[in-house]
Amino acid sequence: MIFLQPFVLWGLALVAVPVVIHLLNRMRYRSLDWAAMSFLLAASRRSRRSAKLRHWLVLACRALAIAALVLAMARPLVGGWLGWALSGAPDTVLLLLDRSPSMEWREAASARSKREVAVARLTEAARATGGASRLVLIESATRRPQEISSAGVLPELTATVASDAAADIPAMLEAAVDYITANPCGRTEIWLASDLQASNWSATQSRWAAVTARLGALPQEVRVRLLALRDSGGENVAVRVTGVRRQKGEAVVDLELAGGGAAGAGT
Repeated sequence: MIFLQPFVLWGLALVAVPVVIHLLNRMRYRSLDWAAMSFLLAASRRSRRSAKLRHWLVLACRALAIAALVLAMARPLVGGWLGWALSGAPDTVLLLLDRSPSMEWREAASARSKREVAVARLTEAARATGGASRLVLIESATRRPQEISSAGVLPELTATVASDAAADIPAMLEAAVDYITANPCGRTEIWLASDLQASNWSATQSRWAAVTARLGALPQEVRVRLLALRDSGGENVAVRVTGVRRQKGEAVVDLELAGGGAAGAGT
């Protein structure tokens, strides 16, 4: 758990104020023995235990009230499933689906491709909102926002089938920011499903800084949740054509291979 205003947590020391007041009140009066009051003291002993318990409960409630006020002013942020349960369903959910050719890979023991798994998981998560969120689909082929009526229609849309077009993840996020800027979305979350292929993410490009800056400049809080569909096998190898030339009547192709932290070139 993190806090947007962590310096306010120093106010937790105020929890000791009710305790100090309680102790000062106990020291305020001195008890003196008085024979005429003996019978009243004997009667009061019967209810002394319940009175002490009541006093301690009142003291604990006062201390907890101050602690809760200080924690609320510190603006805590809770992630994971606890954050989901406490925050409730967002007003708008943008579903970003990577349907590039690499998403059609499937394991030998699985009958579904990574794209089909992504659609199923997005559908299940969207249904968990109970219909309280507006659902907007942005897929990698066209990157045009498309509002959908319910989570159940997601697997039936032509916009979620296989595509031979490469994905551009930064451009998809830019399209999501454009939609949020142009429409009253309220509290918004972006759910991105991808297999994290390096060529689709373009991690070395400067566009990521611009996307991050635009997300941070939005007037409302926008959370981004990533559904990563990684391969369970070994390291993948990326092959990129760096040049094509003709040599002695034959076509020569220059290739660049990268993967597993190593890189190389060949012809």
